[in-house]
Amino acid sequence: MKLIGIFVLLAGAAQAQDFAPVVNPAAVEGCFYQALRDGATADCIGAAAGVCMEQPGGYTTLGSSECVNAETQVWDGYLNREYKARMASITADQKTALRSAQRAWIAFRDADCALQYQMFIDGSIRSNIYTGCMLDMTARRALALRDLGGM
Repeated sequence: MKLIGIFVLLAGAAQAQDFAPVVNPAAVEGCFYQALRDGATADCIGAAAGVCMEQPGGYTTLGSSECVNAETQVWDGYLNREYKARMASITADQKTALRSAQRAWIAFRDADCALQYQMFIDGSIRSNIYTGCMLDMTARRALALRDLGGM
């Protein structure tokens, strides 16, 4: 019985190592453009990662973190694009204020997600808590930058 358990464990570990997260950028794009512009919750944030987690190996702790990271990277691209677009269309004083706000937001996001990680330091779920935090905050900031100034 122990021998079978070891093979199952090794097979699961090998599958997790071979897992390559696939997130459909078009799904994130749809979320970006369809998310409400009134500050309401964007329920579609995380949906692309959820589909990724349905792949073999995506259901593991490591696999789900990788799926969430993959979606976060797509959202980060939107965040950077929107930041550059805003910077190109505002006054010098507004650029200074936006740059300061963005730097403060990055520091806050990183510190807040690190806090959430620390709150679960004794559990294997901590990496999922951290990556989920990064996804949610990055996506919401991309949407906030999209809507900044009613643009």
